[in-house]
Amino acid sequence: MKLSTRLWLYGALVPSLLLIAAFVLVGVLLDRELQASVDRALLAQAAVESVSLFDRLDHAPHLHLDRSPLPESVRLTSATGALYGPDGRLVAHEPESAIVPATLNRATTDAQPHIQTTEFRNQTTRELIIAVLAPDGRPHVLRLAASLRHNRHTLLTYAKVASVTAFLATFGLFALQLHHARAVHGRVMRLHAHMQRLRAGDLTHAPALDDQQDVLTELRDAIAEATQRLRIARDEKERLFADAAHELRTPLAAMRTDIDVTLRRDRDTAELRDTLERTRGEVDRLADLASRLLDLAAIRQAKWLVAKQDVLPIVREAMDALAATAGEKGVTLALDAPDRLDAAVDGAALRQVVDNLLANAVRFASQHVDIQVRPHGESWQLVVADDGAGVPADQLEAIFEPFHRPDKSGLGSGLGLAIVHDIVQRHGGQVRAVNEAGHGAQFVVILPLS
Repeated sequence: MKLSTRLWLYGALVPSLLLIAAFVLVGVLLDRELQASVDRALLAQAAVESVSLFDRLDHAPHLHLDRSPLPESVRLTSATGALYGPDGRLVAHEPESAIVPATLNRATTDAQPHIQTTEFRNQTTRELIIAVLAPDGRPHVLRLAASLRHNRHTLLTYAKVASVTAFLATFGLFALQLHHARAVHGRVMRLHAHMQRLRAGDLTHAPALDDQQDVLTELRDAIAEATQRLRIARDEKERLFADAAHELRTPLAAMRTDIDVTLRRDRDTAELRDTLERTRGEVDRLADLASRLLDLAAIRQAKWLVAKQDVLPIVREAMDALAATAGEKGVTLALDAPDRLDAAVDGAALRQVVDNLLANAVRFASQHVDIQVRPHGESWQLVVADDGAGVPADQLEAIFEPFHRPDKSGLGSGLGLAIVHDIVQRHGGQVRAVNEAGHGAQFVVILPLS
């Protein structure tokens, strides 16, 4: 079933049917209530008549329906009364012009009233029959009847009003829901068309703009954001592949050139050794690049084990692992941190962050590298600062891109800071690089405590 049909069905047809059913139910209840009101009036009149039927001095039976001093508006409308003797023959009736049965075949001595709807002379009436004892003990039967013409007129008026109301309400519901269904269907189909383009790999366009303010607008905005992220991720992946291919091609080309030059003529042992050493260096570079690429892929795909733990042992272990390299360069490592700082982190991933930042700092430092760990509101900070030349101002953000090398020396894989950036982002944190005037580069990592 189409979405527009479903919206039309549940938004207009079903409510219209329920509205009609409600009108019918109200009509049935109204009919019962009107009939009950007639019954109560008949019972009240019967109570009055039974007391005064034989109140004359000669005990002659008589009725009082047409002798009330009250105005016509408060009396039972179209009511007739008849009294029948023990033999079932008519004894008295009112009003005089009323046409009543001459005999009552259904004689009764039951003091309980019997009320029923009957047809008399093509007129629907509500009839009450009750036994009444005369002063001499002889049973008489009192018959009171009221026409239901007024009830039928009231119900007919209600049916006309209800029909017009139901028609107008149904027409309004159908018109409103048709407009609404078309609008919603159009918005959903535009999103559907966009998703079909995404399925086909087209990430160049955002979903059509939506000027409404509802859940579909939020869905459209979420899809637009997801599309943008997919486009950025695809562009980054393609750029990563291109950069990786370039990075792999460079050492391979150097190795091929060295090997080709060496093979052109016979070489002595020293020349062969020199060529092999250069080739070994390029192989090491390729191995480091492959390892870094695997690390980057693992970070983006692996499931992490984030747990609350003290981060200081992780920082100290990374410093100890790099102490020998720093010592060879004459660089000292200094840590400024509290005794303990608990935060929710993946320990292995955090170790990669510290390893990469320390390795970069030691590589470019002149004499010392300072590490700070401190709480920062609901977060905590890891700051690694060196006293080197710093990062060129126009590259402070670009250095976190894969294969970016600020010094153009060709040292390193250019993936270390990209790995740092990915790990920090997956922890819900931020990382930035700043230059301290006269003090070299400073890398600031901000991570949530929980």
